[in-house]
Amino acid sequence: MVATAIRGRELHTRSIIGVARLTDCHQDAADTTACSRWAQPDVHHLILADAQELALPIPWPRGQLGSWKPTPALIEQVLKQLPDVRP
Repeated sequence: MVATAIRGRELHTRSIIGVARLTDCHQDAADTTACSRWAQPDVHHLILADAQELALPIPWPRGQLGSWKPTPALIEQVLKQLPDVRP
């Protein structure tokens, strides 16, 4: 699904490529239509808003999946590119 959304763009691995605000988390009821094309059955869906792409990817070798808390150093690097964003 990601490939269809970003066709023609270079995929950066192990990098921070943007930020978004987490506004909700839910799981769709069985036998219902998914809330978005990104939703997967039997998985909690994160609802994001205010997504902003970074101009330059920030390498992040830790390779964490799922939710995690960014370090102060990483937040500082993001804010250099998006000075209007506040944590």
